[in-house]
Amino acid sequence: MPLLALLLLAVPIIPAVGAGPVGRAEATSAPGTAQAAAAAQPPAGTVSRAGSFLTDTAGRVVLPRGVTVPAGTVPTAADVARWIDYGFTGSRLEVPMTAGGRFPPSGERPPAGDPEQGGLEQVGAVVRDLTDHGLFVVLSIVPGSAGYTPSTSDLEAGLRRLAGRFGAVGGLIGFEVPTSTAAEDLAATLRSSDPNHTLWVAQAAPFDPAARVAANGAAGYITGWADGSRTRVGALADAGDVFNLGWFYDEPVTGRPRTGIGAGQVRAAATPPAEVVRPYPAAVAGIPESYGSDASGVFRLTYRTSSAVRGAFPAGTATAIVVPGWSYSSGYQVRVTGGQVSSAPGAGVLCVVASAGAAEVSVEVAPAAGAAPPVAPARAGAVNCSSGTAQLAQAGQRPQAAASTTAGEAAAGDSGEADSPLLLLVLPLLGAALTAAVLGPLFLRLRRR
Repeated sequence: MPLLALLLLAVPIIPAVGAGPVGRAEATSAPGTAQAAAAAQPPAGTVSRAGSFLTDTAGRVVLPRGVTVPAGTVPTAADVARWIDYGFTGSRLEVPMTAGGRFPPSGERPPAGDPEQGGLEQVGAVVRDLTDHGLFVVLSIVPGSAGYTPSTSDLEAGLRRLAGRFGAVGGLIGFEVPTSTAAEDLAATLRSSDPNHTLWVAQAAPFDPAARVAANGAAGYITGWADGSRTRVGALADAGDVFNLGWFYDEPVTGRPRTGIGAGQVRAAATPPAEVVRPYPAAVAGIPESYGSDASGVFRLTYRTSSAVRGAFPAGTATAIVVPGWSYSSGYQVRVTGGQVSSAPGAGVLCVVASAGAAEVSVEVAPAAGAAPPVAPARAGAVNCSSGTAQLAQAGQRPQAAASTTAGEAAAGDSGEADSPLLLLVLPLLGAALTAAVLGPLFLRLRRR
C-alpha cells in the first residue's frame, strides 16, 4: 500500500474528487458529445491523478516542486531562471477571488479591466510564461478581499470561470480551492465545465497537523510549512520524498493575509531555504519505490517499470531526475542498474531509460571530484528528456521498452514490505495520539509476519 494512502486510512481526508483519470472516464460516458471529445484530448502537458500519484500525459509519475506565487505577484525573468536553477518544476499561483466568484484585476495598482474576469487575463499571461519555461502550474483560489470567506456557490461560480478561461490550457496540475465541506459538489461543477483538470482541496497535512496540503483522494502536494523553521521545512521536504508528494514552498503568513488587490496587499514570493534544494525525480517512467539522499550527498532512486496508468511505456520513455548544481558543486557520477543514461554528461536533468525486460531500475548519483557543476537547463524538468530515443541512438545504444505490467497490477501499489519506511518519518512528525492511531495497525501487521 502506498505510504500516504496508509496515513489517509487513519486521518479524515476528502474523497477522490475532480477530474483526473476517474473524472475523465465518467465524463466520457456519452460518446459523441462535445464534452467527450474534449475529455479524450487533454491539453498538452496536463497533469492528472492516478491513484495516489500525479501523472503526466505520457503516464509518468510526476513530483512537481516549486514555490507559491502570492496573489497579485508577477514573477520576473530572474525569478523564473532562479527557480529553474534550483531544480524546480512547478509553481502554485494564488488567484484572488471576490464575492460572486469574480476575479477582478489584481496587483499593487490594479489595471482597468473586466471586474469579473480581468484578473484571469493577468494570470493567463503568467501561466503562459511559466509553462513556456517547462513549469507545471496549479491555480489556487484565495480570498480577494479582507474578511471574505468564499461560499460554495461563489466557489462554483469561480471554478466555472477558471474552467472557461483555462480548460484548454496545457501544463496545468489543476485548480485548488480553500477547505470545503462541499468538495464533491465543487468537483461536479468542475467536471461539467472542464473534464480534464483536477480539483484540489486545501486541508491540514495528515502527517503534520500544523502543515497544509491540497489533496484529491490519496494524492496531493504540500502547500503550508508549519512554523517555517529550517528544521521543520527540511522535515516536511523529507515527508514529500517519503510519501511521493509534490510541494510548493511558501513562508508562514503572519497577521491578516494580503488579498493581492490594491496598495500594500501584494507580497513577494518567498525565497526557499537550502534544505529544500535537492535532487529528486521530476518524472518517473514507472512507479517510484524509494528515493532520497544520504548524509554524504549520494542520491538513490528505485522504481518499478510498470505504469500507474497503462501497461507499458513506449520504448525510450525516460525518467527525469533533477540534479541541481547546488547539490553537486564538483559534478556528479552515475550508476544505473536495469537501465542506461540517455542525457549528456553533467546535464542538470539526468535522463534514464529502462533496459528491455527490466522490472526495476535503480539509479545512484554520487558527488564527483574536480568536475564542473551541472548546468541548469533553459526549460524545467522532464521536457529535457523528451528525446530519449534520439539521444540513445546518437550514443550508439539501442533504446529498450520497459517490462509490461497490467494497469491493474500498477494500480495495486506497493506491497506490505514497502510500508516500513513510514516508521522512520512519522514518529517525529505526528503527535502521540495520532501516531498510535496510524502506526498501531501497522505494528500489529508487522509482528504477525
